[in-house]
This record gives sequence, C-alpha cells and structure tokens, in this order.
Amino acid sequence: MKKNSLISGLIKDIDLPKTAFNGYAQTEIISNTEARIDGCKGIIEYSEEKISLNLGNICAQFCGSRLELKLFEDEQAVINGCFSAINFS
Repeated sequence: MKKNSLISGLIKDIDLPKTAFNGYAQTEIISNTEARIDGCKGIIEYSEEKISLNLGNICAQFCGSRLELKLFEDEQAVINGCFSAINFS
C-alpha cells in the first residue's frame, strides 16, 4: 500500500482532521462572530481590533471589533468578536 493512501486511511479510521499530517492549518468560521483554528503556531498581534496568528506557512489576520482570544492551547485557537475582514498572507 502506498504511504499516502495508508495515511489517508489512518486519518479516516481514527477520525482525525484531514490536516493532521499535512502541515496545514484548518480554519472554521462561524458567521462573523467566531473562528476556530487548528494548527496555530503562535500569536503575532493581539488587540480588540486585530488578531494575527502564525499558522506555520501563512499568517491569518482577523480584523473587527471586540475581538477576544477565547482559547489558545495545543495549537488550537478560538477567536470571538465581530469580524469585518479576515486576511491570509
């Protein structure tokens, strides 16, 4: 069995996110009020108007008002507030 199909099968069998072995972060946006990020490597900037996160190969910037980092542990982050823009660079 090829390595890629073995890893894909393993991810499916143990119900891991598809990003678990490929080095990419996964971002889930819920309306304009919450973002859940898996694969977060660090915080670059933090204020009530802007939160920037290091996702390894890219940077994610959340802009808006009343922004708050509700969770940051084990490469997971949750941001709440009112988003006006989300940029990836």
